[in-house]
Amino acid sequence: MSANRESNGKKKTVRSKKRRSSARKKKPKVLLNSKYVCILCASIVFFCALLLGTAFLLGGTAAEDRPAENRPALAGGDDASLALEGGNLSSLPVQDKKGVGAGGGSGSAGGSAGNSGTAGGAGTDGNAGTAANGGNAGRAGNSGLAANGGNSGGSSTSASSLGSVSSAGNGMASDQGAAGSGASGNAGAGHELASIQKPHGPDGGILETRPKFNIPPAKNAAKLAFVIDDGGMSPANVKKYTALPFPITVAVLPGLPHTAECAALVRRDGKELMLHQPMQAKNLGINPGPGAITPDMDSWGIQQIIEKNLGELGPGVKGFNNHEGSLITEDKVKMTFIIDLAMQKGLFFLDSRTTSQTQARQAALELDTHIIERNAPFLDNAVNREEMLAEIYKGLEVANRDGFAVIIGHVDKSAAVLPKLLEELYPELLAKGYVFTTPSRL
Repeated sequence: MSANRESNGKKKTVRSKKRRSSARKKKPKVLLNSKYVCILCASIVFFCALLLGTAFLLGGTAAEDRPAENRPALAGGDDASLALEGGNLSSLPVQDKKGVGAGGGSGSAGGSAGNSGTAGGAGTDGNAGTAANGGNAGRAGNSGLAANGGNSGGSSTSASSLGSVSSAGNGMASDQGAAGSGASGNAGAGHELASIQKPHGPDGGILETRPKFNIPPAKNAAKLAFVIDDGGMSPANVKKYTALPFPITVAVLPGLPHTAECAALVRRDGKELMLHQPMQAKNLGINPGPGAITPDMDSWGIQQIIEKNLGELGPGVKGFNNHEGSLITEDKVKMTFIIDLAMQKGLFFLDSRTTSQTQARQAALELDTHIIERNAPFLDNAVNREEMLAEIYKGLEVANRDGFAVIIGHVDKSAAVLPKLLEELYPELLAKGYVFTTPSRL
């Protein structure tokens, strides 16, 4: 009995020791885990407090909730792509912001910027924080964190993909707004400026100033001489060319219903007037029209017809070129007389080169003089805007190669397309360094 009690006592003692030993081993683990949990919780609380504090500092009133008197003034015109004046940020409602670019502002990372013009559709307000990389910086004052290509501050407005985005930091504009931490440039830089600060037309609409044409730069101030043949049928069509804002030459045919009227229009509008002298083509089935030089004419007959035609056009004619005329221009004897007559009258002769076998250049060499030759393609063999533009590009290549290009079109044939195309091209050609001139000045 006593042995059993002792045994039982020992067993109880052993079990008691095991329990205490087990409890001692587990308790440190619980204490150790609690310590890490406390540290983690404290870190989370600290981080949340830091975020809340930052948001409070950068908070302020949202752009759409600001009083109207505190909102910056916008340039007039379409709200969809306005540029801001000064360094202030647009305060349009979020739904109205479609790529509104900031015109300046500090936009420095982590610094205070006042009304900073940081990137995107809205940018940030108050203390600027870091600049937004993506086109959308969110609502003003709601976030001071950088938005790498997305929306910060809860704005759902996406910036325009046409480059109408103000940039922060490096001052360069792009489709999404460039990232940066320095001072913001004035609404972007380079050719994108045209898409950011668009001028406004008289009706308040935005005028597109981005280059429309892929024009190569002029080499050594390459010259362009546009000659428009076949005047004499429609004064209204002649006016479309004489109204163009650059030097141009109109060649008027003799013997037509409105020959004298068209010639008078050219003189009145200060453009260069030329006689478009009809000559017989090798294809005898082609009628060159009234006042033509034909193969059976002698030198006296040629002189009489040219003088009659010049008289019909009136004063101020600077020269003449051939209408049709491949049969005549291949005749060196006749061309020698025609060019000599032009010299005597103080006129230039322009060879339209309707045949590759023309003898006009050789005749001029024998007379120790020079003529002008068409050296670029005809503009309107096909009356189509795209094809005409392609021919003009070829003419630009010639001008850059030879120093000049004589480019010929036709009044009535292309009046619906060519004048408007030339008007659109003119400012860009001028900006690229091309010089507009006339054959008499070459």
